[in-house]
Amino acid sequence: MSAASRVRRLQPSQEVVVLEATSLVSHAPCGIPYFLEGVFSDPSLFMTYTPEFFRSKRNIDVRTGAAVLEADLSARKLWYAQDGFRQVLEYDALIVATGARPVAPQIEGISGDRVFFVHHPAKAQFVKNQLSGASRIVIVGGGVLGVELAEAFSASGRKTILVHRGPYVMSRALDESMGRELTQRMVEAGIDLLLGREVIEVRDGGRTLVTSEGTLETDATVMAVGITPSVPFELPKGKTGAVKTDQFMRTGIPGVYAAGDVAESLNLITGQPDWQPYAPVANKMGFVAGSNVAGSEMRFPGVVGTLITKFRDTYVGKTGLNVKEAERFGFEPASAFIRAPVRAHYFPSLGEVLVELVGDQRSGRVLGGQVMGNVEVLGRLDFLAGLIAKGASVQDVFFSEMGYMPAIAGVWDPVIIAARQLLKA
Repeated sequence: MSAASRVRRLQPSQEVVVLEATSLVSHAPCGIPYFLEGVFSDPSLFMTYTPEFFRSKRNIDVRTGAAVLEADLSARKLWYAQDGFRQVLEYDALIVATGARPVAPQIEGISGDRVFFVHHPAKAQFVKNQLSGASRIVIVGGGVLGVELAEAFSASGRKTILVHRGPYVMSRALDESMGRELTQRMVEAGIDLLLGREVIEVRDGGRTLVTSEGTLETDATVMAVGITPSVPFELPKGKTGAVKTDQFMRTGIPGVYAAGDVAESLNLITGQPDWQPYAPVANKMGFVAGSNVAGSEMRFPGVVGTLITKFRDTYVGKTGLNVKEAERFGFEPASAFIRAPVRAHYFPSLGEVLVELVGDQRSGRVLGGQVMGNVEVLGRLDFLAGLIAKGASVQDVFFSEMGYMPAIAGVWDPVIIAARQLLKA
């Protein structure tokens, strides 16, 4: 919808058609854990704007319940099903924004009636209804979604067990010091974490899980082991498995663009193809694709990879590369991990902020950062993301002028302290 709206803004008389297989557009999948928790109960709130808004206010022909069946990209035609009828649509330009889909691991019994995948808002009510009577739930996967689901299910008093093959939660995103801190906080909150385990088999429809270290009984199993690009047709794929695009979001097929979670991008740190399936990136890709379709040239510069999530009152985020990623891409990383209060010592404590900063010892460039705490995590994370995207050095971070006020911030911000420690390394 970001792409469609951009085309409409730049080309007021252009015909703009959107085909959407579900009844929802402009939706927010990141809200699903909060819907399952009961923070809100109306599924229509997943949408920022309704289909009718786009039709009446922006003159965009939104066709919901329209599932694309096949395409002839050389002839610039699509065939789709709507209301039981097969229809054809010709186009001058096509923007593919089919997003991503959950990974279904190759495990025997994974298709059981008590095994659920959480991804699309259109299915959120069904999953919520199915889980309504479950008092014991096993989550498989300890990434961002697994952490958020653990909060959602435990908040309603259910016994929540999380099975994760890594040594700590969010082990792909976070370095060990930060990841083990989050793991400990989840354990203290009553989450039963079974780490270093893999699910080998699912039995009894999802009520019994055979793991590498024993068997689990549950009322329901929720799979959260990751997502993969949902690439339709025969679109060219890049190294990441997402659709390969240039900075104009062109796929290499005349008239065909791709944007959002289905599309590959460039990592600004490594210079290599990357896939960062997050909403801010997706919307900007759509904006760029729509601009170029409408004849107003615009480039999507790339990504550094910024994510943030929460578990109860703990917020944790990551931007850029962690130490493991930096090593994999040939850097010589050094890291600093610090804990520091967020306000002057004579004010009642707001708690502490944890910061891990990663720099390259050869170039002095800052490569990444991770922040955890109960206050101002996002601001510090975004601050680092902006600097990393511009190729800043650790020294640039150290000399960045951050605000100081005893009630909310100390003279030495935790991020600056971490940079100071790296400068000594």
